[in-house]
Amino acid sequence: MVKNLWETNLFAQISQPEIEKMLMCSKSYQKSYSQGEYIFCQGDKPEKIYLLLAGYVYIAKDFASGKRDVLYVIEEGNVFGEMFLFADMDKYWYDAVAARAVTLLEIPWEFFYHFCENACSHHQMLVKNMLEILSKKEFHITKKLHIVSTASLRERIAIWLIDSMNEEKTVELHMKREELADFLGVARPSLSRELMRMQAEGLIQVDRRKIQVMDVNAVETLYN
Repeated sequence: MVKNLWETNLFAQISQPEIEKMLMCSKSYQKSYSQGEYIFCQGDKPEKIYLLLAGYVYIAKDFASGKRDVLYVIEEGNVFGEMFLFADMDKYWYDAVAARAVTLLEIPWEFFYHFCENACSHHQMLVKNMLEILSKKEFHITKKLHIVSTASLRERIAIWLIDSMNEEKTVELHMKREELADFLGVARPSLSRELMRMQAEGLIQVDRRKIQVMDVNAVETLYN
């Protein structure tokens, strides 16, 4: 759970007293959601920016057929809903769903448009931080397009593994198998079969909560 707001990307280089002043000025507040609860739905009117303090959130697109496309996962300390701030869009294009019990800081987005009379430096820093967040989010979306544009499921899995693994060559699984299949744009049975094949070949070791990449070089060559 996020303990200090100044450690998040949104409030980087802003002191705690300045943060507290901004939260009061912007009329921001914390709110909790239960697992599976919608924070907002596609078609709702965008009015806030959300900072995730605890838990995980899925950004997903639901279709009339019942299919869900998980676009990406929001982790603690990160912001979502921000692209609608500058895009001049009057409706959300996707859903935000609590992957588990979550706590959010909800900030009315008018605060990002209106500076006080003194044009406070910390307010300017907040906007600068937001622009950096937007740039990083665009980069992550580009990587998602790279994954789903590959020809084979094995290539998609390989790119996702290499991009997601930590220094111990481990990928922590915050998504359920069905949600991961939605993220990769494949059917769950196909994903499970391919993971088992890759494990049998000694490329990975699959656990309930993580996937260990056993042969990084071999996995990288799957999409080179």
